[in-house]
Amino acid sequence: MKRLLLILILTISFQSWIKADDIRDFQIEGMSIGDSLLDFYSKKKINKFYNYDDLPSDMKFRIADDEKKIGQYDGLQFFYKPKDKKFLIYSIAGHVYCSSKKKCNKILEQIKSDMSSFLKDGKFKKGTYKLFDDKSGKSISTGYHLEVNGGTIEIEHMDWSKNMQWDDNVSVSLNTNEVIDWMNSNYGAN
Repeated sequence: MKRLLLILILTISFQSWIKADDIRDFQIEGMSIGDSLLDFYSKKKINKFYNYDDLPSDMKFRIADDEKKIGQYDGLQFFYKPKDKKFLIYSIAGHVYCSSKKKCNKILEQIKSDMSSFLKDGKFKKGTYKLFDDKSGKSISTGYHLEVNGGTIEIEHMDWSKNMQWDDNVSVSLNTNEVIDWMNSNYGAN
């Protein structure tokens, strides 16, 4: 019942997206691309977020997680430039943890269906790929993405293998083209 309520809340939050056509027009928990994290968190709190600085990267962006429940999400993830004193958001994602693959897939498909009905001009493309963080190749992401001006909206089910430390989840993310290019270059590590 809790998950059904969550899907309903997520659906209602997407209604403001009907007229949006630029990645900066979309919000997750009231936050948009281009906003400053300092409008939502103190600098001290931001610096305490879990980050991925130890992973191979050129550090063009810092990836940071606020791992506490916020609104309808079990956690949020942000991409910002480490030397940017304004902490501008270039990517934001909300995660919902699920206890089974079946539940994750149900949530994924419901969110995609609801968003498709609100974004009448947008057609989501489906894709599946191996998650590069799992060297065994057993962790898979299945999801949908929609290109809009300035970036993409993604809805993904991250199905992590048992040997990974992360929990299965469904995420909704807003990514700028700059972040997408950086991720596609193996986080600048190539």
